[in-house]
Amino acid sequence: MGCIISSSKGKRHVSLKKLESADIRNYLRKATVQVKQRTNTGKIAGTNTLSYNHTEPVLCSSRKIEFENRSFWASSCVLPGLDPHGEIEKKCQDLCLFCNDADSVLMALFDGHGSEGEKVVDLCATTVDEFFTAHKHEYAANPTEFLNAIIKKCDDEVRNPVNNINATNSGSTGVLVYYYGNYLYSASVGDSRAVLATSCVPEVLPAPPAIIGEDRKMLDEVKKRRNSVPNPAIHALQLTRDQKPEDPEELSRIIKNGGRVQQLTDELGNRIGPYRVWELYSNGPGLAMSRSIGDTRGKRVGVIANPVCTNYKLSGYEDYFIVAASDGVWDVLENEDVVHFIEYYRNKCIRGLDSRPMLEVIKPENTCIAQLLCEEARIRWQTIIEEEDVMIDDISCLILELNQSNIKVTRKDPGKIPEVVPSVEVLHEFRRAPTMRDVAVKDPRRGSIVVDRVDDMYTEE
Repeated sequence: MGCIISSSKGKRHVSLKKLESADIRNYLRKATVQVKQRTNTGKIAGTNTLSYNHTEPVLCSSRKIEFENRSFWASSCVLPGLDPHGEIEKKCQDLCLFCNDADSVLMALFDGHGSEGEKVVDLCATTVDEFFTAHKHEYAANPTEFLNAIIKKCDDEVRNPVNNINATNSGSTGVLVYYYGNYLYSASVGDSRAVLATSCVPEVLPAPPAIIGEDRKMLDEVKKRRNSVPNPAIHALQLTRDQKPEDPEELSRIIKNGGRVQQLTDELGNRIGPYRVWELYSNGPGLAMSRSIGDTRGKRVGVIANPVCTNYKLSGYEDYFIVAASDGVWDVLENEDVVHFIEYYRNKCIRGLDSRPMLEVIKPENTCIAQLLCEEARIRWQTIIEEEDVMIDDISCLILELNQSNIKVTRKDPGKIPEVVPSVEVLHEFRRAPTMRDVAVKDPRRGSIVVDRVDDMYTEE
């Protein structure tokens, strides 16, 4: 996950240069950013110029999937994150895959965290592939139970000692979308997310839209500077629900299990970053989600691996594509922004791609739509680097194209991001919130997990 230092309160000024429409879809391998240097009080004291080379994708594919006598284009991409300072060698902990047979397709994406997060996602991907092949037929009458069984199997395998993974402070999100019998069945743990692009919005939504918090206000300006492509005729229908510790239902369960939910604080006592799950009398595990695969320390205080499941009946040719992505995408692009970007560029990209040579410039003519979306997300991370001095997160996505829209897309500045302030004031009665000095973490604002400095070698008894 990304690494961040605290930033000052008040209005943020985004310094990303506004790109002309001809340049927005060209992504260079080399980058230079001006990182703002701040004093202990948050005032800007100067800038530091960083130059670095972007990482190459560890996965970049576009292939045709055949099922139910139809053909669908499926593309996937994983871009490893990096430390722009070059001080930390970051392991890639994202992984995603498609599984399909004659009458269904399963999309699965995992975003790992902790010291062994890459082992967790590798095992989860293998488990999904094997479980789909061996057991799918057993759940023909209950697709939702099929997804529950997959997540449970992943969690069991990660915690099984025979697989040699220390899951005490390591784990993963998980998002599954199962296209079967004209329905989309979805399941998720954590904050990876799946969205359907459609022009037919149901009266009852399968899942509530994600809440956009205070730290994402800058994205409104970033969208404008990136010439985002809104299309009022196409909507982003969220298929999964992000599970955050401050959600009332999640919060209640954590408290009942002896945990607490608080943000970190900086040296001046200002709250920073996401709400995290802590043990009542220690500064761990500091998990920024309320459900996950693995994370056995978090399981002791109410973190669970039970997925939140939804289903949605497809409306025929008014549903256009499904996208599942890690928070490397969702932290810098809103749902609507993602579907508008994909709709505008998907027919300009390559379809049918097994591998891609290293290139100095990435553009639609030489890659698939999944990589183009990930590259756009990575460009937007540069703005956050300049403001908050962070590591670029791993970025991954899966895109399954269902139908062409035949709707003209025009360029227009998007509207303002609504402000939603979560209310978790009841937590003040607990132990004081951990400070950045109490925990071993470089990214208090965006990291999925932090470790207590006192017991960072904590293991299961």
